[in-house]
Amino acid sequence: MAVHGRPTKLARRTRVTAEPYLLDMRAFPGPKERAGAATFRANVRGFLALHASPAPAPAEWEQEAVLGDAGAMWQVGFRVDGEGEASVVVMDVVEEDVPRARRVHCDHCTVAGWSRHPVCGKKYHFIIRNENMPRCKTCRRCGLMVELFQTRCPSCSHGSGLSPDESEDWNYVQIDNPRHLLHGVVHENGFGHLVRINGHEGGSSFLTGYQLMDFWDRVCRYLRVRKVSVMDVSKKFEVDYRVLHAVATGCSWYGQWGFKLGSGSFGITSETYCKAIENLSSVPLSHFFPHSRSPRNQLQDTIAFYQSLSKCPLTTFRDLFLHVLGLAANKSVHNHLVTMHKKEIVYDVNLREGNWTDEEIKRAVDVALKVLRAADRWVAMRSLKAATAHPIGSPELVDYCLKTISGTRTFDGMVVVVHCNSETNTMEYRLTNETMLPPKNASMPTQEHLLRDIKFLYDALLCPHTMHPYKPEQIHDQAKRSAMILLDSKQFLNHYDLEEDFLPQNQSVLHIWCQVELLDQVDDPPSLPAELLTLPQTATVADLKMEAMRTFRDVYLMLQSFVPNQLLDCPTAGDTTQVKLLFGAKGTVHIQGRCVGGERRVAIYRMERGVDKWTVNCSCGAMDDDGERMLSCDSCHVWQHTRCAGISDFDQVPKRYVCASCKLLHKPKMYSSFSNKRCKTTGSFSHASGGLWRSHIR
Repeated sequence: MAVHGRPTKLARRTRVTAEPYLLDMRAFPGPKERAGAATFRANVRGFLALHASPAPAPAEWEQEAVLGDAGAMWQVGFRVDGEGEASVVVMDVVEEDVPRARRVHCDHCTVAGWSRHPVCGKKYHFIIRNENMPRCKTCRRCGLMVELFQTRCPSCSHGSGLSPDESEDWNYVQIDNPRHLLHGVVHENGFGHLVRINGHEGGSSFLTGYQLMDFWDRVCRYLRVRKVSVMDVSKKFEVDYRVLHAVATGCSWYGQWGFKLGSGSFGITSETYCKAIENLSSVPLSHFFPHSRSPRNQLQDTIAFYQSLSKCPLTTFRDLFLHVLGLAANKSVHNHLVTMHKKEIVYDVNLREGNWTDEEIKRAVDVALKVLRAADRWVAMRSLKAATAHPIGSPELVDYCLKTISGTRTFDGMVVVVHCNSETNTMEYRLTNETMLPPKNASMPTQEHLLRDIKFLYDALLCPHTMHPYKPEQIHDQAKRSAMILLDSKQFLNHYDLEEDFLPQNQSVLHIWCQVELLDQVDDPPSLPAELLTLPQTATVADLKMEAMRTFRDVYLMLQSFVPNQLLDCPTAGDTTQVKLLFGAKGTVHIQGRCVGGERRVAIYRMERGVDKWTVNCSCGAMDDDGERMLSCDSCHVWQHTRCAGISDFDQVPKRYVCASCKLLHKPKMYSSFSNKRCKTTGSFSHASGGLWRSHIR
């Protein structure tokens, strides 16, 4: 996922060692770090002034580089207390001056549903780098290694080995390095994007994906970021984690921090998404165990294996994957996963599924011990069940006995041991003496075993392209459709500004949301988000107009000459009327205004989607760019998804294409001469959708 825009000048980084200036990463913001302003742009400046230090200055001969006027860079040090010594993490905050940037439009806004927002004057990158990645580049002239942020090669005369453009490209690549542990971008209006999170699987030494995401969420709340989007193409256990986590817990991984589906690809709505989760997670596992006595396959053995490990019944897809993920995670994560599930699951070693007496349980244990003593070798659970089923009688009592028999001692000093056979995917029992006891954790599958089974179960039960068939067919078809919906649901949003405690508690000021309607915007007008105005208690309508003019001019580049005319809510209100009497302490106002002259010179800043005009009208219901692969009709020039047009994502688009609507209307084929018209995706989101450069959130 690329961030479009010229990066600011980056400098060599040094370790932050000043202990008083280090913030506690796991406790930030503390009681002393409270943002007082109501807007992101004010809070981020205050945060940088209070906690950040400018990036170390480069060498004197680098200070006149072309990137120096494109913005600035700060560093904030955080202390991370671990099991041993405390570690230091540096967060780079890069302020990008959009008018001086190479590319001013934001691909992330386009697919988040904010493509019609005007371009802001500044945006801020929050980056925690991966210190394990190499920090050098190769000089194209002499081939020697050069420090990453040097603009000249020491071995070449006058630094001719690296041109300014090449240096700028290198810095741009580093801003958008897919190996960053954390990369978030927030526009000056408070609308932001979480570009990536990389936990342990992504190269983090001591910070997990959960810790990084929790830190980012706290930073957003502290700075009062209004909304944050994320394209969830994260990988964990070598599978698409958005599907796996949704089935196991009922929401995406980002849903733990309040993210909800924003705009699903292919016209997917929130209702469709929630219904797909419920349909897929509630599929009974009994469909894979028909009453026929045919030999078991690998899928049946794997399901039965984890049912034997669980202390409670595993009856649905959700039960199965929640249990397996709990085994693969540590205890704290397992407890967190369980509490997220609406259905309370009790794991009790002494759980009794029937009203058996102590005598009945003792007799069942004696039967199992007799079988194990006679076998004098490892006995698979399935074989032990078959041997004890008739003498014991109750299948439920047999299951209870085998789940609790581990560690049982006999009169002659023998003990029952259980271990997991990863080759056969089954539990095995044996009666042995204490000198031959296996390790304590031998009864649980290894991490390698769990990862292999998670990948197998995902492919067999959740992946729509490899899902195993089962009966009834209508249930299988519904599950396959639901899995495809979850796979296509990537764009999630967190609306921080809709929370009750978003605004600061300050009774001495007024907080007014101001919505602007521009005049003289005939064709394809931009969509201006409401901006928060902070006014004194005695503010008048004239003060409101003045503050609205100042705010919108400061935030949006196309509104440098904006002048408000009248209040649409109260057109007859005079300039001396107090705002509090009209809208209260926390109200909303609609102001009509215009840009006075010079609008053509700022036309490039009208919308984040850019200056190109295009229309999306797909049969799936999509009316805007959602980041998926699209092509346009050569007759009506309307864009639609290649998949919806019957073209696989792996096939090339035809040289000439006419949509079904134009064919029905018998329109002539008026082929366009635009070279980039045939097929498009949004920026490098196509790489993310194709499985490249995905975040690793573990």
